Amino acid sequence: MEPLSPGATVPFSNTRFRIKKLLGKGKSAFSWLCENGIEKVVLKQIHDEPSSFYAFTDKFKTELAAYAFLFKMQIPIPEMLGYDEGKKWIFKEYIHGRNASQLIAAGKITDNHFQQLVFMSQRAKEFGFNLDYFPTNFVVCCKRLYYVDYEINSYSEEWNLQNWGLYYWVNQQGMKKFIETGDASAINENVEKGIPYKADYAQKVDALLQNFTHLEL
Repeated sequence: MEPLSPGATVPFSNTRFRIKKLLGKGKSAFSWLCENGIEKVVLKQIHDEPSSFYAFTDKFKTELAAYAFLFKMQIPIPEMLGYDEGKKWIFKEYIHGRNASQLIAAGKITDNHFQQLVFMSQRAKEFGFNLDYFPTNFVVCCKRLYYVDYEINSYSEEWNLQNWGLYYWVNQQGMKKFIETGDASAINENVEKGIPYKADYAQKVDALLQNFTHLEL
């Protein structure tokens, strides 16, 4: 895998883009913000690092297949602009906005954001999938919530929104500490397995979901 870092340039769309910064690192890839002086794109660089709680087959092909399903489900996502299978690069539209994790930490997540999130979970369930509902996978742009990751998983109650992901969205202080320190124990009672704190937030999650009973989960 070709090493990438801020300042390096990469070819795309008959020009070269300069890597500005690392946007984040997930279970399957690094995401880099790239610019060419006119436009911005995101380069997703697939990595080979194993996960202690997630089993992968071919990460690159899985991403491409997930994009097709997400597009079919009409989940708001960044457009895939192109890819290089040999280098395991995927170029995506850059969604300019604030990451949901930052909004959670600042106490600025609204009912409208939650409603959009619940709708996405409903839509994914209809197709037999869960999204990765961890907040860093979502960006808010012009009041619209976008799922910026290309990841779906077969639906299970254990890893759905109301039994897993939503607990991260209501843990403001934990998310704030996690962003500031990178300490996953601020949001997880079991870091190795990726299990969020639940006991102190179950009532808040239940109350929140009751506000959207008109949407079946």
